[in-house]
Formats: sequence, structure tokens, C-alpha cells
Amino acid sequence: MSFTQYGHKYSKITEFPYICSPVKSQTMKYLVRAIKYFFYFAIVTTALVAVLVFIGAVEGNIDAIFEGGYAALWKMAIFFAAVAAVYPSLAFIKRDITINGSFEAHKDEIIEYMKERRYELEGSTENGLSFRIKGVAGKLAKMNEDRITITPTLDGAQMEGLRKDIIRLAMGLESRLNQQQD
Repeated sequence: MSFTQYGHKYSKITEFPYICSPVKSQTMKYLVRAIKYFFYFAIVTTALVAVLVFIGAVEGNIDAIFEGGYAALWKMAIFFAAVAAVYPSLAFIKRDITINGSFEAHKDEIIEYMKERRYELEGSTENGLSFRIKGVAGKLAKMNEDRITITPTLDGAQMEGLRKDIIRLAMGLESRLNQQQD
């Protein structure tokens, strides 16, 4: 099944662009990530408290666990919301990679490099490459925010994804591609 929009043919529904403008889609992506992190922080905190109660480190009474009892839960929720609202802007980045030669000439090398780092090719178009990490454990650890996109630019490529992954992958990929040219 394929779709065509603005003269571009999309072979999979995942390649089909957002109906709304890129600004709205980025805002929506940010909002979804913030909500996801809010619930992640709440679930992790609940799990930690449950473990503390289970091993007997604290009483099972909410007033004994938190100073102020149930009133403390609202304060924690506000704190989690504030952190979750800021976290996506700190955790996700775009980074430019300088490549000697064209992006198309290095496409197979990029795919091989990402496979060596446990990323599988999710999609490939003339607009770039999209990778996801292999394995359920990796996806859960990254809260299913494991997508790395590599798009061609005039002087190389641009990578987008989680900050720590992008920094590590971009440095290694740039070094590998430019080393082979020397």
C-alpha cells in the first residue's frame, strides 16, 4: 500500500507525514513526551516506595512514609510535572555530522554502523534513515523513545534522538566515515 502527497510517494503509513504543520507536530511530540515522563516518574517512585514497604524499611501508612501524608502527594505530583515539562528539551537533541562525500554514498556504511550498535533499520527514504534499538529491554529502558533519525544535509547528515545516544553514535559514526576517506 502506498500514499502520495505533494509529489512524494510514501510506501508505509509510518512514513506518511503529519497532517498538521511541522511546528504543531513538534509541539505535540514534546507534549506526549512530557506526559510520558510524568507517569514514568510517578510509577518509578511508587515502585520504590512499594519495595521499601515490602522489605520493612518503612511502615505501610502514608502518613508515616511522607511528612504531611496525602498532602505530600500533591507536592510530589507538582514537582514531577515541573521536571517532566523541562526534561524533553534537555533529553532530545539534533546533532550535525560532517561527512566527506555524499550521504547516499555512505548510506550502507551508516546502516552497518548502526547494526553493530544494536539498532535496526526502521525505514529508509530519500529524506533519511530511521533506526530503532533491538530488544524489548532496550525499548523499555528508553521508554520506547529509542528512535534515531539520520537525515542528509548539505555538508553531511543530522542525527536526532536521545542526547546520550546521539552524542555517542554521532562521534563514532563521524569518526568512522571520515577515517575511511583518508
